[in-house]
Formats: sequence, C-alpha cells, structure tokens
Amino acid sequence: HNMAAAQKEIDEGLYSRQLYVFGHDAQRRMQQSSVLLIGLGGLGVEIAKNIILAGVKSVGLLDRTRSSTKHMGAQFYLSKSDEGKSRATSCRTQLAELNSYVNVHVVDTGTPSQLLSSKRYNVVVATETTVSDQVSWNELCRENGVKFISADIRGLLGSIFVDLGPKHQVCDKDGERPIRGLIDSVSAEYPAVVTVSPDRRHGLSSGDYITFDEIKGRKDLNGMPARPIKYISAFKFSIDIDMKGSPISGGYFQQVKQQQEVEFHPLKACISKPSFSSDMGDGKTLHCLFQALSKFQENNSGALPDPTSAAHIQSVVNLAEEFCVKILKEEGKKSIDTKHIAKLARCAGAVIGPMAAVIGGIAGQEVLKAVSGKFTPISQFYYFSAGKCIPDGIPSDLSQFRPTSDRYADYVSVFGSKVQTAITNLRVFLVGAGAIGCEMMKNFSMMGACSSKSGHLVVTDMDAIERSNLNRQFLFRPSDVGSLKSECAARAAKAINGDLNVTAHSHRVGAESENIYNGPFWTSLNAVVTALDNVDARLYLDDRCIFFSKPMLDSGTLGTKGNTQVVLPHITESYGSSRDPPEDSIPLCTLHNFPYKIEHTIQWARDKFEGLFKNKATEVNSYLTDSNYLSKLAEDPINETKALETVSLALGKEKPLNFENCITWARLRFEEEFHNNIIQLLTALPADQVDAEGNPFWTGHKRPPSPLKFDSENTDHIEFIIAAANLQAEMYGLRGSRDVKVVKDEVKKVKVEKFVAIKGKKVAKNDEELEKMMEEEADGVDFKLTSLKESLPKPSSLTGYRLIPVDFEKDDPTNFHIDFVTACSNLRAANYKIKPANKHQTKQIAGKIIPAIATTTALVSGLVCLELYKLVQDMKIESFSNTYANLAISHITASEPLPPAFNEVKLKDKTLKFSLWDRMEVRLGAKATLEELCDHFEEKYGLHIVMLSFGKALLFSKYGFMAKKKNKLRLKMSMPDLAETVGKVKIDRSASFLMFEAMVTTEDDEDVDIPSVRFWMN
Repeated sequence: HNMAAAQKEIDEGLYSRQLYVFGHDAQRRMQQSSVLLIGLGGLGVEIAKNIILAGVKSVGLLDRTRSSTKHMGAQFYLSKSDEGKSRATSCRTQLAELNSYVNVHVVDTGTPSQLLSSKRYNVVVATETTVSDQVSWNELCRENGVKFISADIRGLLGSIFVDLGPKHQVCDKDGERPIRGLIDSVSAEYPAVVTVSPDRRHGLSSGDYITFDEIKGRKDLNGMPARPIKYISAFKFSIDIDMKGSPISGGYFQQVKQQQEVEFHPLKACISKPSFSSDMGDGKTLHCLFQALSKFQENNSGALPDPTSAAHIQSVVNLAEEFCVKILKEEGKKSIDTKHIAKLARCAGAVIGPMAAVIGGIAGQEVLKAVSGKFTPISQFYYFSAGKCIPDGIPSDLSQFRPTSDRYADYVSVFGSKVQTAITNLRVFLVGAGAIGCEMMKNFSMMGACSSKSGHLVVTDMDAIERSNLNRQFLFRPSDVGSLKSECAARAAKAINGDLNVTAHSHRVGAESENIYNGPFWTSLNAVVTALDNVDARLYLDDRCIFFSKPMLDSGTLGTKGNTQVVLPHITESYGSSRDPPEDSIPLCTLHNFPYKIEHTIQWARDKFEGLFKNKATEVNSYLTDSNYLSKLAEDPINETKALETVSLALGKEKPLNFENCITWARLRFEEEFHNNIIQLLTALPADQVDAEGNPFWTGHKRPPSPLKFDSENTDHIEFIIAAANLQAEMYGLRGSRDVKVVKDEVKKVKVEKFVAIKGKKVAKNDEELEKMMEEEADGVDFKLTSLKESLPKPSSLTGYRLIPVDFEKDDPTNFHIDFVTACSNLRAANYKIKPANKHQTKQIAGKIIPAIATTTALVSGLVCLELYKLVQDMKIESFSNTYANLAISHITASEPLPPAFNEVKLKDKTLKFSLWDRMEVRLGAKATLEELCDHFEEKYGLHIVMLSFGKALLFSKYGFMAKKKNKLRLKMSMPDLAETVGKVKIDRSASFLMFEAMVTTEDDEDVDIPSVRFWMN
C-alpha cells in the first residue's frame, strides 16, 4: 500500500525510457488506472506482464482454471509444482515482483456484475473466452462505463477486439513530435499559401493544425489559435487566413496536436458489421474463422478442434461458410479463403509462446491506450495470421500432430513432432541480453529451443543491469542491479524451463573476441539472433554471417515502433545490403555561433561538459605522466596551442584550493560563455549585418543572440553555478556543496571585470571558414607556444598529483551531470531566444536515449521466433517475412525479404553468376601451395591471379612493387603457411577453411570481379 501511494509521483529512475514514449501526463493516468484481467494462460500472463511493467495502479487476476503440464508451454510463470492449482494464484507473486508499485491481486469472489458495478476497474481484458462470454462482459462494461478489450490465440491465429466506449478521448494520435519548420514566404491572397524553407519538407498532412511564431509584418499571427492546413506539395500548404495586401516572410510554423474523440460500438453489433485494423491477413476470412471456432466450442462442450481430426477441420470450415452467408450476408466460398481456414483450424486448439508474445504485445498496448488516452486504438477488430509458419494444405497423415503429454504438446499439435525436434536441436548465438534479449530467452524456453543434448544457446552481453532496465527487461529484479545481464537472464530463463541448455558470456562481439567466437564456434551454429541497440554491431555480425554462411534474425525497437529482418544465406540480401540514411549531423558553425534548435544548444552544452570536466583532466594527467607529451603534441599544430592553454590554466590560474574557488571559476565561466562571447559575436556580426548581395545576415535559421546579465535569483543561472562548481570540485578532488545560500553568498563576492570586445576579430560563418581559420591560427604561434610551455609547472613538482576525469553518466540524478547540461543548454537557448527544455527532455537528447517499452519488445521477439520455425523447415523465401510495426497507430505490415543482388562474369566456357553469399570454392587440401592455387584458377576458370591477400596482408602480386624473389619463394609455400608467415597471425589448423581475396584477369588480360576465395583445409 505504501508503494501504491508512492506511485502518485512518477519514478523517473524506473520509468525513464518509457516516459519518452508516453510522456508524464499519460504515465500519471496509467498510474491511476486498474485493470481486470480474465484468463491467466500464455496470452493472459503476457498481457499482465506488459501492463504491470508499464506501471498501472492495479491488476486483478480472474481465472478459475487449474494449471496443467500443457499450460507450461506458453505460461512462463507456471511450473510442475503448480499442477492442479489455480493459475492466477500460482503466478500472482511473480507478476507482483515485476513492479512493486502495482497492486497485483487474485479475484476469487463476486459475480461479473458485482465486480464491475463496484467501479474498481477501468478496463476489462478478456482472454480464453468464447464470443458469447465476451458479449456478456462487453455489455456489462458498457452499463458501468468500463472499457473492454478481448484477446485470444487459436494456434496461429490471433484475435483482438477493442471497445473503449462511445466517446473515447485520444490526446495524441501517433506520439510523433510536433513538427516545426522555417517559413520562406506567405502569399498575399486568400486562402494564404505558405512556402517553407527549401532545405526541408514540411511533413504536414491535410487536417493537421498549426500556429505561427516570430512572423514579421503580421505580429497578430504569432501565437494565434491553431488552424488546420491543406496539403499542396512537399514544400507548400494553404491555411484559412486572409493575407491580401500583406505579404510576409520569415518566422516559423508549429504543429499543434489536437484531441480527438473516437466512437466505439459494442461487440454484439460489430460481429455482423465488423471493421478491421488488420495488416497481417484477410480480415474477413479470419473473422469468419474466429466466429466459427467459437461456435465449434459451444457445440463441443468448450473443446477446440482435435489437430488429428479431419472431421473437426471440415466442421470449422462449414461453420465459417455458414457465418459468412447468414451473418455477413455474403457468398461463403467466394468471399473467404476456405483453404486458409482449414489450415489454421487444424491447430486452433494450441497456444504457443511466440504467438502469445505477439498478441500480448499488441493487446497490452491497447490496454495502455485505453487508460492513458495516448495513441490511436484498434478499430475495432484486429486479426493476426501466422499461417506462413506451416505448409499449405492439410497433410494426409495427421498423426504427426497428436499432442504429446509434456509441456510441448501445443507446439507438436501446430508444427508436428519432427519440427519440434528440430527446434530442440537448434544451436543459437544470441547477441544481447537486454529488453529484446530477455524476451527472446523467455520464448526459447517456452518453445523448447536449444533443449536437446545437441542443442545449445550461447548468449553474450557485456553490460551490467541498471535500475532503468527493470521497466522492460522482465527477467531482472531489483536485487540483480549491478550484476551481468547475460548471467541473470540465463539463470531466469533456465528457471522457466530447466531443459534449456544455455551458456552466458560477457564478451563484446567484435574483432577482439574472434579468438573466442572462432571458426569452430561459428561452424557449429544454426542461427544468429540479434538483440542489439546499435548498427555497427549488427553490421559486424552481418559480415560474420556472410563469411560463415549462417542465417541471422534481427530486430529492433524505437518506442512504439519495431522491425524484424530475416537474413538467409544465398536466399536474401544481407543486413548491410540496404541501410537507413545516416542521422543529420550538426554543422560546427551552427553549434558555435548560430544555433536555432534546442538540440543544438544541448549538444553544445554536452560538448562543454566533455571539454571542461573530462578532456581537461585527461590532458593534464597526460602532461604529468607522459614524458613525451610535449613532443607528441607538437605533431598536431592545430590543437597544440589549445591543449597547452588548457593545461596551463588547469594547473595555474584556474587551479582551485577550495570549493569557494570553484564557485568563482563557475561565475567567471558564466560571464565568458553567456555574456562576453555573445558581445564579441555581435561586434563581428552586428544585428544590421548584410551579406555580399546586400541581404540581411541575421535571417532564416540565423538568429541574432543577446547577452545574459547574471542574476542569482534566476533558477537557470544559479543551477549552472552550482552544477559547474561541484563538477569542478569533483575533478580536483575537493568537497562540493548543494547549499544554495552558500553558493549565492559566495557568488556576490566574485569580481567580474568589464568586458571589452576585440574589434576586427573574425567569426566563421560556415564550416569551411572555420576550418580555414583554425589552420591560420596554427601558423605563426611559435612565440605563444614558447610562453605557454614556460608557464607550465614541471611535472616533478607535482609528483602523484592527478585530476579526476568526470565520465558523463545520464542516469544518476545526484551527480550534477544532467543539471549542468540542462542549465548550460537553457542559458545558451536564452541567448538565442530558443524554447528551453527541462531536465527530462535534455537527458534524452544529451544521453542519446532510445525510447523503449515492453509491449513493442514482446511483439518483435515473438515475430522473430515465428521465423525460426520457417528456418528449421527450410521454407522458400516467399514464406519468410520482414515486418515493420507501429503500435501507436495499430499498424503492422509484412513484406517478403529481398533476394541478394547478383553479378555475372564470363569465363572461358561458362558464365559465373554470384552474389555476396557465394565463394570461389577451392578444395585442394591444406598442403596445396600458392602455385597450385594459381594453376587451379587457370585450368578451371581461365583466370590468372595477379594479386592475392589474406585480411590486410598482401600475399602475392604480379605487379612491380613486390620483388620477384619474394613471389618465387611464396609460390612454393603452402597456403596456411603463407597466410601465417606474411599475415603474422597464428592459423588455426583445425579450422575448416581460410578466406582469401583475389584480383584476377582473363586470358585477354581483362580485369574481372570474382567472389572471395574459400580455401578448404580439410
């Protein structure tokens, strides 16, 4: 109860990454909401996990079903010891451990009417219920003003229905940041046509609302009530404003999100007139199938079809056709796909872990939409078909699908015993044990993957668990904070299913760990699954998978958005074959002199942090400890003067003896950065400055700044002093203080000299000018360098003295790091009249935090694991899916992976067609010499090797820069010996092959490209 009371305030340490998705207002609404969850099977527990991690107020668990071995196949909080017990009671404790702020309780008394009339619950979520039961619950919800969601899994079919009442308010339809753009001109007509700056599209759609600010000529438009626009082109839109006779230019438009009211209809009415939010299958066909399965249950005492009964399958098909004709009033066989219905009906009695993850992720997000008002809900049915995971048609022998008596019964009834055996035999390399990694390991445990004697899972992650991880990395608990992610995740996954064979590592995957993840390791794998948060690591793994011809299953999330990609040897393109465009970098001149967005000032402040509190200390320590420091520095003339000035000040004029000195330093730093430097800039580029064509210089994105006058009563001003002084004290090993009065009193004592700007001092207007000025400054500074070197104290006079470099840490609210960056950035923003950012917003940008939530993570992990089933069945490319999802707008779409690009080379007697997956396979044995390799290429392909390399080592070249004597000697060496000798590496003779790159010419002396050469040693 104390924790529930505490949740009135948002725990930013716990919900940090989630808050960047939902925002504080939506999080508060979630924390005031209670959910009644019906059914605690595989899907129910998945939904419960997701909404408890998100931080709702309370979750009531209503389930009368007794646990059995079969349930353990998808319900990850059930074990053998729970058999015969209430599923709700068995999993309550573990669910409650996910988030101590959430009241998780078992509901074991009261009728449905009593439960809802008590007004205790805001949302009811029904799983494992027939349609007639869902209708009853939905009617009760409507009577009591309670929102209703139903979700179910029928084998490879997932179903969700959403009814949030007649007037559901959506405060933000998509969660995207409101668009802001620079205006180039506004036409003098009605309606006015707005043209934006040509360097960026406006990104608006018809119906979006905007307002204006910083408009010149019509100040009445600034801050006007938001109005809708009409899209004209990527750079133009019209707006209902009369601008006749008053053309204007300059200023910005700002999108304003509008609250929307969404009307929902009750389930009973929707069954016969359904509306679909379905991107993963034929909505009408799947709707008929789901209704038919519910009718089948009613006709068979609650039982779903037997996977070995052809009669049951046909019965479901007949019921679906009947529903289509009688209820939807359409022709059955012409309107729905009966073959797909039969295929899915066969396995409809099963609940498998990956499907629970997918539907649980989507449904969990719908619950959070219902209670928060954030994002667009499903309207109103959503169906998901994973039918591509099994072959088309109904096999003649259905006995292979007879459920076993163990926890894998449902998996056998869906995929058959042979496929299940193949899953247990998998050898998988999972890279990453964070949010996606935890979900993957949970799914692997449920599926029985890597659980046979020959199966094995290796997971590696070098990171330790932080408190902010607990909000979405559900295998971890507060007691795990500080421990290695991989080890804790492996232990938790093993607890879910003791059959899992898992080994945890903490190695970074890269060139430095290739002695561990070597040839034999890679050769033993069946698949690589990524759970990473950066592109570089993915590209490295992609290269290794290409090298060893291994499939890679990749996924990633960004808030409500998620994607998955399948990389299959010789079948699809690689991960690196197509990439997103790189992020826009901020020009240095924009950072230094012309910021116009808060992102610019935050990056500037972040750079100041590094320079003042880390780089300075590192530079000083290098001077004190490295006897060659000055000579090394002389090799970099552009940075030499700056580095020596830094060291000279740090060990001289700016070296503090106490905290009071640190306050003085911070106050003078304020004056320099936010007053003096701004006056110097305006002296060089005054407000009325014009360019060579006579146009105003300060226009468009160039905003004329104004200097700040220090005010100890201004919060940003004094917070800058406190943070900067404390960080300076930390770097020098002094004790700081948070006492605002002490700081204010000391600041008043600081004498600040009046600044006089240097006339004639140049200011770079762009990056090219900046680079040229830096080079010019490096010339003719010999006298200054000599003076600086003489001012430095001798290292011997400071024996043992060191500064403490301050490494930026965004997640500790007590260390002054975010305090400094926020205050510093906002002061810079005040200089340039840019809207400031709070600490939470600054932390995301400065810390490059990727927004993350449990629902999206669960979804992508389930989608990846479904692709594993296709992989073990050697399915064709058209069966596989790359997916993109945006749960904010209830959108999931799948596409067939692209095949690899092919090159063609004409050889003497044939054409060689190859992709990035192909190799020139050479099987001459480990003793074969370079000369024999050259002869082999000439005899088999009519190609002459003119250059050969191994890694970065050039082994052979027919061109003049390699001596003939060397060539003659090397031609007689065996290929492994040659690679080892010239490459200066130890060759693992137990490895299957070596890879070489060859440049070749035809008999007509034409250069041709060929694949890498794979030289088999055994």
